[in-house]
Amino acid sequence: MTAVVLGLALFAGILAAADPVPPGPALARVPWTTSRVSGSPQAPLPYRVERVFPKLAFNGPVDLATAPGSSRFFVVELGGKILSFPIDPDAAAADLFLDLRANIPGVDQAYGIAFHPRHASNHFVYVAYVLRPGLPDGSRVSRFTVNPGDPPRADPASEKILITWPSGGHNGECIQFGPDGCLYISTGDGAGPDPPDRLDTGQDIGDLLASVLRIDVDHADPGKGYRVPPDNPFLRTPGARPEVWAYGLRNPFKMSFDPGTGELWVGDVGYEKWELIHRVRAGGNYGWSVVEGRQSIKPGPVRGPSPVTPPVVDHPHSEATCIIGGRFYTGGRLPALTGAYVYGDYASARLWALRHDGQRVAGPQWIANAGFNIISFAADPAGELYILNYGGTLHRLVPNTETTPPDTFPRRLSETGLWASTPDLGPAPGVVPYSIRAEPWADHATARRWVGLPGDARIDNTNQWVFPKDTVLAKTLSLEMERGRASSLRRLETQLLHYDRGLWRGYTYRWNPGQTDATLVPDEGADEVLEVADPRAPGGRSRQTWHYPSRSECVRCHNPYAGALLGFNPRQLETESAPPTLRALFARSPDAAAGRFPDPRDPALDLATRARAYLHLNCAHCHREHSGGAVAARMSMDLTLAETRMVDAVPSQGTFAIPDARVIAPGDPGRSTLFYRISKTGPGHMPQIGTALVDVPGEILVHDWIRTLSPGSGGVAADGERAAHEECLRRLGESAVGTPATIGPPVERLMSSPRAALALVDAMNRGRIPAPVWEAILRRANTETNAMVRDLFERFLPEGQRAVTLGARIKPDEILGLRGDPDQGRNVFFGEAGPQCFRCHQVLGQGTAFGPDLSLVGRKYDRAALLDQILYPSKIIAPGFGGYQLETVDESSYAGILVRRDATGVVLRDATGHDTAIAAARIRSLSPHAASLMPEQLLQGMSSQHAADLVDYLATLR
Repeated sequence: MTAVVLGLALFAGILAAADPVPPGPALARVPWTTSRVSGSPQAPLPYRVERVFPKLAFNGPVDLATAPGSSRFFVVELGGKILSFPIDPDAAAADLFLDLRANIPGVDQAYGIAFHPRHASNHFVYVAYVLRPGLPDGSRVSRFTVNPGDPPRADPASEKILITWPSGGHNGECIQFGPDGCLYISTGDGAGPDPPDRLDTGQDIGDLLASVLRIDVDHADPGKGYRVPPDNPFLRTPGARPEVWAYGLRNPFKMSFDPGTGELWVGDVGYEKWELIHRVRAGGNYGWSVVEGRQSIKPGPVRGPSPVTPPVVDHPHSEATCIIGGRFYTGGRLPALTGAYVYGDYASARLWALRHDGQRVAGPQWIANAGFNIISFAADPAGELYILNYGGTLHRLVPNTETTPPDTFPRRLSETGLWASTPDLGPAPGVVPYSIRAEPWADHATARRWVGLPGDARIDNTNQWVFPKDTVLAKTLSLEMERGRASSLRRLETQLLHYDRGLWRGYTYRWNPGQTDATLVPDEGADEVLEVADPRAPGGRSRQTWHYPSRSECVRCHNPYAGALLGFNPRQLETESAPPTLRALFARSPDAAAGRFPDPRDPALDLATRARAYLHLNCAHCHREHSGGAVAARMSMDLTLAETRMVDAVPSQGTFAIPDARVIAPGDPGRSTLFYRISKTGPGHMPQIGTALVDVPGEILVHDWIRTLSPGSGGVAADGERAAHEECLRRLGESAVGTPATIGPPVERLMSSPRAALALVDAMNRGRIPAPVWEAILRRANTETNAMVRDLFERFLPEGQRAVTLGARIKPDEILGLRGDPDQGRNVFFGEAGPQCFRCHQVLGQGTAFGPDLSLVGRKYDRAALLDQILYPSKIIAPGFGGYQLETVDESSYAGILVRRDATGVVLRDATGHDTAIAAARIRSLSPHAASLMPEQLLQGMSSQHAADLVDYLATLR
């Protein structure tokens, strides 16, 4: 958690660090007085947050607690100091309670505090702290004795170390006394965020990591400072640490007990996609690192002794990225919250409330925005809830009576106050245009940008860039309706990023056909089919589906880990050529010499710089730590190439039937799934958000860069295959007509595999294929049964000639709202043209026994659950059906389900049902797939009706 906290602190209300060279004085600016962008189009949240104890401030506080019989709060600072102050609104100063660093050698950080239930008589307090990382006993819980007096002071000489476990990141270290009088201690997986569960401890109850521990501090077993309670669930499990009470937790940073039921609730900081709230019970297994919530991560054969219990709540990273477990509200000041569990998120600063009746959850309800980094919750003796800000202040919830009604948020672009003249985008006084050095790919669209700061406010760039409330950045995307003719530009959308109480929120406005105004797009986004004149398209016209992003999609890219603002930053802004009006927005004139971001389109730059910049621009906002990319790849160009974890890395989210595939196969684009993904449309296309079309110049750039990398494994075979592909391409390039007799053999060879097809696509991109041959290739591609090959050529067809399909943004309710035909669904299941379910599953003996038998699947899942399983196959992977990738010492590669593994070797079953035995001496590596072997987005190429037919057929299998 420490790394998460300190890393996120860099983005709390800022964009980036300013250049260390002192800039010049600020210029005079024109105020922006017409802004109407304030609040939110959503209904007002029921609560807001207000500061309490305004005279107090702390340095990196991480925990807040009270002591039985005391009227004081105790605050733990990350740096090792613990302070206390009276629970009095006028409290003016905090008193030192204990300074760990000053009294205990080697203390690095402090995390938690808990007072003994009988503290008033025994004066015991328990503190969780860590020494430097990498020590076998570096994480500790110690007992101290509190000396009587006012203010109270803990005696550092009284320390008694009770329990230790390894330090190294994800330490957990929340401590709470339960209603049974036992001390509960949370521990993380003891490592950094990536690779996930590096110590493979999540499912191992033979150590104390990734668990909730339960100990009796009032008695002691021989040689220990505590006793293991006799009813601990693994007390008699061979090889288990008896202190373990529950396990399978990644970084259980905060936890608390429900005073009504005595149940323990834990907030578990997630990995790449989900933030989790668990109701934790004795002996429970909460999945890490087999799963992250319901998402498969490391589905290996080693699992704990109990089945995985899914979370009560799982928030996607579009809503939360660092969950902070909360408290049950038992106070009297906010009666509507009585009995609710209130929790929050460090990064998004959102607060939620939920209720649980023992069987089901009501909520969670989004109740407030904190506007700061939530780090902990506490209750005073009266049960009133307090929220701790990592920035040093304390807060509480109050009813929201001041929120701007949602109907005042601008529904039209002309109502925002950004423009003096909306039809021609003439900015209002004080709204300033700006440009950036390097533009991301936007499906042929071009962008114009503006920034507005309300009134005469400025960006504080003395050190970090701090923006005033209600700052607005605007970007208008326009598309040529006749390719190559600038005068045909049509404005499609204007995106706003609005800075509101510490959060950047994204909104999209859709321009009307008359180009006079734009209206606010609904929260879920929208789509529009455009007709574009294109001389390069068959028939001279093409249809392009334009997606207007949802608000959650906006924050997927503009996330805090990526810096939220992707273009308005020191490296991207053209400050040296910017007008004085832009420079005047800064408190101090920004230095134009800040490291310039390279433009991938600049031919004067070297190929590697251009390619790395391209991946950074288009991919790195998601493919970085904590930003939601479900793979290990990191694409920021600030990393060395080795640090990106792409070169010679085995793909974890599918190989697309490419033999010996790598994310980047050095010297061999055809074996590189990165290149495959940016070369295709539809399922598996990257980038996944923001674009749907292939960027051909970018595709060529990445191809040529990969070719320059020193060849890795498979290099000799690649040279021979590449030569064969090149000979086929030469023959096609010399063909004057596209008859089967002249082009049949080379086309068949180039359609024989995704790797060969990539070579053909690259030649088509570069204009090496004559027009008659091109048309013949597309006719052949349209009949290709291998979807991995066919998908590469789909983009060359006019959209009007493609099947009308669900596409990438599937709405389950639309499918479930249709009445399916089970007989037609059976045809879909067993047909060659659809998802080809029968190739992996059997129904009543028909099909291939690769995945689970589905003969009775309708007994297990209803229609909605069946559809969910199809759409998100990695949520729940049936035991025994996790996939594995095996590499041999002679550089052969196998993938499939693990049938047998022992000292003699391994047996893998492939998707055809064939079992392959590999002797132990041949095995170089064997690693589990993070994702299900069942591909995601199987329904993208189907119609809504066919999808409903398939679901209803599966529902009949009882």
